[in-house]
Amino acid sequence: MRRRPRGSLLGLAGFVLVVAGCGLRTGALAPARSASADALVAELAARRAAVTSLRARVRLRSGLAGVWTRQAVLVQRPSAIRVDVLSPFGLALALGTEGQTLWAFPPQQGVRYEGAATPANLQRLVGTPLAVGDLVDVLLGGPPARTPVAPPTLARVGDAVVLTLVYRGGTQLVRFAPQTLQLTGVEEHRDDAPVVQVLFGDWQDGVARTLDLVGADGATARIAFDDVETNARIDPAAFAPPAASRVLPLERAAAPS
Repeated sequence: MRRRPRGSLLGLAGFVLVVAGCGLRTGALAPARSASADALVAELAARRAAVTSLRARVRLRSGLAGVWTRQAVLVQRPSAIRVDVLSPFGLALALGTEGQTLWAFPPQQGVRYEGAATPANLQRLVGTPLAVGDLVDVLLGGPPARTPVAPPTLARVGDAVVLTLVYRGGTQLVRFAPQTLQLTGVEEHRDDAPVVQVLFGDWQDGVARTLDLVGADGATARIAFDDVETNARIDPAAFAPPAASRVLPLERAAAPS
């Protein structure tokens, strides 16, 4: 079996968080003068309920080389995700989960790497420690749903209005433009993971067409949307592990070659 370089399977390390916000139905909420912390929390919850799936074509640029890669993305609540990394010759890598099994399939190898869809395996494969349900929330256009352990607060911080949610295990900050309350960024400070910040820009028809990820280590990535369809009808079979001549543990995909 030919081995692919480690980066071939892990090159999506920033992708899952970078894509946050592509599914928003609208870019702005109520005028700032009428906003309250509870109202913003309710609006974010309403958006989660209103956007249940996504189909998109995107370009991702990350790393020192700054090379753009093309990807096709499918997301379906409550726990289904698929990402196809495309090359001029076709499919270079597919990875996904239907909520229980996390898999990666480089078709040139004819091997499927497979494991449980746990936060640890998601960390290993795509570089984010979020649970599958949290990833779905992010990919469909907002912060992961959190249950506050204290009343949410709203404050003007510099050039942003910041909604702060303290939950068991961390703090979530959701940033909005002060005049329009258009979503501009999300970050989470978790007890067991580094901080990752997502910036939203180039709003068109309620969709952020460019997003930037700034990792705790200073690494950056940008995603640009060429085509986005929210609430798309997606065949559940698209998220199932593809057929392969051999199946190996997911740890083998993440192991250095």
